[in-house]
Amino acid sequence: MNAVVIWVTALLIYALFWSWYVGFRRKVTAEEVEALMALIATHGRLTEQQRENVRGFLLNDDGKDFVMVNLLLLKNPRRESAKKLARYQKIFLGALLRKAGHPVMVAMAASGSVENVACDQDEGWGAAGMIRYRSRRDLMEILPATIGSEHHDLKLESLERTFAFPASPWFLFGGPKVIAPLCIALLAALAHLAMVTMGSGLAL
Repeated sequence: MNAVVIWVTALLIYALFWSWYVGFRRKVTAEEVEALMALIATHGRLTEQQRENVRGFLLNDDGKDFVMVNLLLLKNPRRESAKKLARYQKIFLGALLRKAGHPVMVAMAASGSVENVACDQDEGWGAAGMIRYRSRRDLMEILPATIGSEHHDLKLESLERTFAFPASPWFLFGGPKVIAPLCIALLAALAHLAMVTMGSGLAL
């Protein structure tokens, strides 16, 4: 194996990673959005305003990734609710991972609210999370398998209340977009170094 083969292989691996993690950013169409909204209206539990928020978010597709910001409060007893939520997440996040979606941040509340500006009440949120989606198209493809499903019922049964909104643009220091190419480059450099070292040893 020579240096050219090593670095070409590294570039090919990175190209495969990029095509999976970033994708080709094919934007959703108005017809696709309306088909999904009809499904949500039939099987979903969203208010009219929430449905309009979903419609507007999808129609303004920029082809880029986004994060869904979630605030959660489990029902009592918390242990049983946590088990139900974990079962839901195993199914949902498994489907999401295949589309390069993943949790960005998960945190448990360490106390009650320490700031509450212009809010009617402290909701007592128990946890917060951010989930990365590769695209709005991926969200559209995942929702039909989730809405009205048994695993989505597990989520509803486990939560006292929840609050979620999509956020874009967003930025994360590090993350797979940075870590993956660095790891690939490091492995290629080590392979190159090993090849040079072995070549020098043979020359001696």
